[in-house]
Amino acid sequence: MQHPRCTSTTHTHPDRVTPAAVRIDTGIFANRFAAQGMSQSQRWAALVEYAVWAAGRSDLLTAIRTELRGRDLVCACPVDDPSCHRSVLADLAHPGREPHSHPAALTVRRPWASMLLIPSSVGGKNVENRTWATDYRGPVLIRGAAGPQTGVDAAGIAMCGRMGFDVPWHSAQKGWLGAAVLTDVHEDAGCCKPWGQTRRHRDQPLYHWVFQSPARLAARTWGAGFEGLHPHPWSVLVNRSALHGQPRAARRRPAGEPLSLIHI
Repeated sequence: MQHPRCTSTTHTHPDRVTPAAVRIDTGIFANRFAAQGMSQSQRWAALVEYAVWAAGRSDLLTAIRTELRGRDLVCACPVDDPSCHRSVLADLAHPGREPHSHPAALTVRRPWASMLLIPSSVGGKNVENRTWATDYRGPVLIRGAAGPQTGVDAAGIAMCGRMGFDVPWHSAQKGWLGAAVLTDVHEDAGCCKPWGQTRRHRDQPLYHWVFQSPARLAARTWGAGFEGLHPHPWSVLVNRSALHGQPRAARRRPAGEPLSLIHI
């Protein structure tokens, strides 16, 4: 089966667009969260919102499987535009194959991971503290560490309680939880309170990774753990049965489980 080829109406002559091409900047496949005149960080935010939204849309996932597999994906965005949603569609159309581009992914201990997906406008965590820096900027898929002991951080639980968040719920959120946009990385200078920590050892630097525009999955998914910042496919955000069009037994919502995607 042929892997979709990504082309651009900006750089491709109309006569070179194949009959198998599908326009993805209009109709059901268009990114409804993107708009003209957006800044780069806003376009990344629109990409994250689209990917998380698409992961929960069974009708869209069905259309991707039936209409995009083996088809060329045509969009007005330049082919090398990292904020174009063609990367999401190309990946979901052929999960497991080399995609157009990968977002980065990060494993975060609980409950910090879940708190990263609370909007900062309601007090959510927007800084992740690391002893190393990265030049990467853009979408980051967030995975909550799964280890029963190593996956949970006592300081995170204490901070979660001080901020008035639901400690048991956030502490239980593991697996792929959603995504956010990494917009800045800088060395600690006593800034970014209350989430930015202060360096404790002179010989060990501390960096503040600043995140914006978080988007939480309606239903978390599962995957193997990893360390560091690594590229992962967008398809990790989608339940495997939904991704491959397999029927899934109905899940009953446990008593007390919230329906809101913004849970504090």
